[in-house]
Amino acid sequence: MSRNDELVAVVTGGSRGIGKGVARALAERGATVYIAGRSQTGGIHTSPGGALLPGTIQEVVEEVNSLGGRGIAVACDLSVDEEIRSLFERVRQESGHLNILVNNAAYLNEKMFVRPFWEAPVALANIIDVGLRCHHVATYYAAPLLIAQRRGLIVNISFYGNAKVHDPAYYASKAGLDKLAAVYAEHFTPFNVAAISLWPGYVATERMTQLIEADPSLKQLKEKMGFESTELSGRVIRALYDDPNLLTISGKTIITAEAAERYGISDLDGYKPKSLRGIYGGPHPAFDTQ
Repeated sequence: MSRNDELVAVVTGGSRGIGKGVARALAERGATVYIAGRSQTGGIHTSPGGALLPGTIQEVVEEVNSLGGRGIAVACDLSVDEEIRSLFERVRQESGHLNILVNNAAYLNEKMFVRPFWEAPVALANIIDVGLRCHHVATYYAAPLLIAQRRGLIVNISFYGNAKVHDPAYYASKAGLDKLAAVYAEHFTPFNVAAISLWPGYVATERMTQLIEADPSLKQLKEKMGFESTELSGRVIRALYDDPNLLTISGKTIITAEAAERYGISDLDGYKPKSLRGIYGGPHPAFDTQ
């Protein structure tokens, strides 16, 4: 069993994208990071929409280790409650506690930009299961570990609710994550555990990079908006955890770019991304920090 002062995190959907970036950022802090996901074997993997994507949980473990952390790969299908329970039982047995839970996994499909939505596959609605429900189940099983440590952070990776460029089910899942964080705060605050929902901007994930190469309109979007790296949200999560006043914003929805500015965090190569609040609006007033 690990020492109680060791920083332990669980990142779901950690084989690529934001999950991988968060794991890398926490590794720089020397954390033990449990990287949960389905992509285990090497090579290229086919997404639900047919895209070929690189990345496995084992490969991310190697990167975490090279950055000074300790990576642990956990094969986990987040559509199966028992596998989620087993994930946190393993954390309990091996580490004995948990400091940070990052609910990031999502069922994503390249056709989620199709309009009107009824011309896209109905399977896009699966994000409500793997992208919302699974994170509530993960938080349920993580709760005893977080509470026992008497200091913790739960982060739901969400997105701007008024962007209206994805499938409606995508926004239903993200709105649910914002609300879950707000309600979690009421339950966890007495135990010094904070819960927030985090809104990255457009992020240069492997999937988005492929889409940009194939779609000129997305290239224009990148030029207009600027894209964040996959690691920026991880750097923000790291700063949030270290903030002694974190409980004052527990239950809120935080915009990654705004938090980065507040904490003096730069993205890769010194880039300072801008909030998309002026374009897509802010969080629900009940969840906003402004």
